[in-house]
Amino acid sequence: MRTLIINRNDAGQRLDKFLSKAVKAMPKSLMYKGIRTKKIKVNRKRAEIGYILEEGDTVELFISEEFFSDNASDSAFMKLTPKLDIVYEDENIMLLDKRPGLIVHSDDEEDVNTLISHVKAYLYRKGEYNPEDEQSFAPALCNRIDRNTGGIVIAAKNAEALR
Repeated sequence: MRTLIINRNDAGQRLDKFLSKAVKAMPKSLMYKGIRTKKIKVNRKRAEIGYILEEGDTVELFISEEFFSDNASDSAFMKLTPKLDIVYEDENIMLLDKRPGLIVHSDDEEDVNTLISHVKAYLYRKGEYNPEDEQSFAPALCNRIDRNTGGIVIAAKNAEALR
C-alpha cells in the first residue's frame, strides 16, 4: 500500500487525472477498476472518479508496487548547469528570453539540453522545485517557440500559474 498526500500543486484536479500523472505505469483500466473496487481510496473512504482533490487529502493505493517506478530520465536535468536569460521572475512565473537554436521540449534527438530542462535545473538549484516532493506537477512552459526562433517564453513555476 502507498499513501499519497495531496499538496498545493496537486489540489484542484480530479482524482483520475491526478492518478494518471502520479502513477504513470498503471493502466487506466486498472485505475478505474481500483477506484470502483475500493483499492484506491481518498481520506480512507471510497471515492468517485470525478472527486476534486483538496490540499491535505490522502490517497491510499492498494495496488502492486510495480506501478511505482522511478523514471531516471525525469531527473536528468539535475546534472545540468542552468543557462537562462531571465527577463522577469516572481513566485508564480518566469519570463525567459529563448535564444535561437535551443529547443523548448525534448524530442528524439535531444532529451536534456532543452529550455524546460534548464528551467527545472534552475528551480531545483534555488530550492523551488524537487521532483521527489511533487506527485503530479513539474514546472512547464505556457507557450512554445520553434527551435530556430528567439523570443519570450513564459514558464509556470506552480500548478496554479499553469492553469
